[in-house]
Amino acid sequence: MEARRIIVGVDSSAAGAAALEWAVRHTQQGGVVIAVSVCGMRTPEGNVDVFHSARSRMVRDALGRVTSAGGVRVEQSVLDGEPGPTLVELAGEADGLVLGRHGYSRGGITILGSVIRHCLEHATCPVVVVPAARQQVA
Repeated sequence: MEARRIIVGVDSSAAGAAALEWAVRHTQQGGVVIAVSVCGMRTPEGNVDVFHSARSRMVRDALGRVTSAGGVRVEQSVLDGEPGPTLVELAGEADGLVLGRHGYSRGGITILGSVIRHCLEHATCPVVVVPAARQQVA
């Protein structure tokens, strides 16, 4: 069986962390999970370095909280662009795209964010949407 390549959209939310944890846990030995944060922000001068540095730290922190399954390689990447289209393009050659869902709802109906909607409509690989971990109510 060929090793799998899974793309995970990671942000600073609990949903992004849940997506990364799910991807690592469900990727078979020999597979690669690529944790990706997409940065569409620039300074007024057009500089992206400060934003990319912050995103790199955020992805590194998220990876530090995930226990890697044996034989699964985890990589990180920060890309410039709009999140939905950038993730879809990157996932074009991948075996799957994993995204976290924040859990917003209105009137009992789940509200999907624009990035998830874009990826579900345009991705050519399977898309897994992982809900954020529910917090325990005391």
